[in-house]
Amino acid sequence: MNNAINQKAKWRLGTFVPLGAMLSGLVMAGEPAVTYPAKTDTRHYQPHRHPAEDDETVLEDVKVKAAQAPKPNRFKAETSTTGSKAEMALRDIPQSVSVVTKELIKSQNAFNLRDALRNVSGLTIAAGEGARTGDSITLRGFAANTDNYLDGVKENGQYNRDTFFIEKAEVLKGASSILFGRGATGGVINQVAKKPTGKTGVTGAFTYGSYDFKRTTIDAESAYQNLSARLNFLFQDNGSFRDYNDTQRLGLAPSFRVKVDDDTSMDLSLLHQEEQGVFDYGVPMYRGKPADVPINTYYGFTDNRLLDTDTNVATAALNHRFNSDFSVKNTVRAGAYQRDYLTHLFGAVTDTGATSTVARTQALRRNEQDNVYNQTDFTYKKPLLGFNNTLMFGSEFGWENYDFKSKSSTGVSSISIFNPVITASSTGLASDFSGTLATDRYTKAQTYAGYVLDQFEITPEWKLLAGTRYDQFDAQQLDRISTNNFSRSDSQWSPRSGLVWQPDKAQSYYFSYGTSFNPSAESLSITAANANLPPEHNQNFEIGAKYDVFGGRLGVTAALFRLEKTNARTTNPNDSALSILAGEQRTDGFEFGLAGEVLPRWDMSMTYAYLDAKITKSTTTAVGTVSGLTKSFEGMSATNVPEHSGVFWNSYHITPQWEVGGGVFYASDRYADSVNEVTLPAYARLDAVVAYHQKHYDVQMNVFNLADTVYYESGQTSSALPGVPLSAQVTVNVKY
Repeated sequence: MNNAINQKAKWRLGTFVPLGAMLSGLVMAGEPAVTYPAKTDTRHYQPHRHPAEDDETVLEDVKVKAAQAPKPNRFKAETSTTGSKAEMALRDIPQSVSVVTKELIKSQNAFNLRDALRNVSGLTIAAGEGARTGDSITLRGFAANTDNYLDGVKENGQYNRDTFFIEKAEVLKGASSILFGRGATGGVINQVAKKPTGKTGVTGAFTYGSYDFKRTTIDAESAYQNLSARLNFLFQDNGSFRDYNDTQRLGLAPSFRVKVDDDTSMDLSLLHQEEQGVFDYGVPMYRGKPADVPINTYYGFTDNRLLDTDTNVATAALNHRFNSDFSVKNTVRAGAYQRDYLTHLFGAVTDTGATSTVARTQALRRNEQDNVYNQTDFTYKKPLLGFNNTLMFGSEFGWENYDFKSKSSTGVSSISIFNPVITASSTGLASDFSGTLATDRYTKAQTYAGYVLDQFEITPEWKLLAGTRYDQFDAQQLDRISTNNFSRSDSQWSPRSGLVWQPDKAQSYYFSYGTSFNPSAESLSITAANANLPPEHNQNFEIGAKYDVFGGRLGVTAALFRLEKTNARTTNPNDSALSILAGEQRTDGFEFGLAGEVLPRWDMSMTYAYLDAKITKSTTTAVGTVSGLTKSFEGMSATNVPEHSGVFWNSYHITPQWEVGGGVFYASDRYADSVNEVTLPAYARLDAVVAYHQKHYDVQMNVFNLADTVYYESGQTSSALPGVPLSAQVTVNVKY
């Protein structure tokens, strides 16, 4: 089955391989070297005169052709659309917001959204859990797997998000259900898509790198009268430092803007992304840490490495301005996601020293998800009682359908940890969904919500933000195997408030309070244990400062916060098959950031986070894989949350043509299991970049993990995923 799929993928994606050669040819025909005129002695220089004025020798105008100067503030954003329902200056938002700009993404060659988000303080990349695949994110110690948004509207399918079509990534941190409904506990991730600008031009990029990495992207724009269009295209084919791993990815993202009149416009967009790859969680854990084996070691089977994803998202957004004070935006989004994959998971370790083995399980899985959302946002800017005031209100309606099937393979043997012998599949390979299934369920959910949010300027120095949202969230689940069908209906108010003090244009200080809720069916799955439970409640208290220095070129931010879940699900002590809302989880933390221009031509982005994430109350227990003892979750640190983490990245233009830069990605050690016996070690990864810029082309070289440090990006109780070793990529950008 997998061979057939791979053949289909190679045929489909191979069609676009010549694009890379075409772009390479364009680059070879690029601009000649820049030539500067000889220095002129200005004492003998005469200004240009009309011939009739005199007969003196006239010097003709000299045109100098040079590379474009670097754009200032490449890593610093001024506004965000995520901290409010309307675009707002970051200094006016009483909450921590991180913006990863397109220039920072480009400087780091961050082709996946996960790689771009490494620049966000308090955010970590997690291993997929609970049968979830695709992007898996932890924010301030809480899972944010379902908290993905595109242009402010929910986009929560399971796939690996690419950056080929996005302008920037914004992360709002802290409980924020007033803006986004269910979830939004540790925060939300919002991708801002590239849209037509009314210009005409095309840029193309080709990247080649270690492990036969090949990637081509095209970004083309055109405009005619009231219609403008933009097309972003992606093709990627790459191997991996991990044995038996490869990825093929194809993306297409057309967008259109129709200007009906001066007050009305319509934006239409489509995202299509398909990917074929390998389900791989890395190496097994051994005695509480990743097994001491080469990081390329693979433990799966050679002939069934299925991971096939198909994503389609269509969006229509109507903007209308009634007058200078009152406007509305209505967005309709339809998403369809399908993911077929063969899992490969580790089980118990039989510890016999050098001959130790680890159990393996395998299952064929398919999840299909269809979403439709309608979101309406009104903005009314009108002085109230003589004070500036911005009122935002609106509604959201959503319908989600989720179909999940799983069939387990049989006869999957254990494998040696330190000397694995890779073979073909067992005779019990699950190759289709006939026969006995382990899981076969269908879930549908409906969201009906309304909100109101007001920003009131008490004085020019003091601003008050306050509002609330009401959600009605209903879910029904049909189990096709058993009679365990569940339904759940929850209604919830989500208030938020914030106070901002701005003594001058450079300083902004704030205090905020926000809430969120997590219903049992938040991730479109209900069990007998949680079907009768109301939502969990979360609250975030935060004080912070946002300060501009060097004339606004460099932004400094800091935040001190407490995020707590006051009624977490925990095991019922009287019936272990059921859960009760008697647990508590808390994260106390501090975040610091710098972004902008330190000196002319020197850009910097730096983030740091201290997180103390604890389970403060729990009745749930688990058996430690190292000690073999039964332990309570109470008092344990949250999984996959380093106490210290940060990123430092800088870029310096030696000349308008030459740019050098690099940085460090750091995380302290963190626990991978709930009873804190399995640890992922601390690491610091050093990267570098060198680029040469010209008017119509750029050449950029990125080197990753210069010190060739062995580190692990993420993990869970039984497995750890290694990070990239020393490697490099060269990218050629063509611009016309």
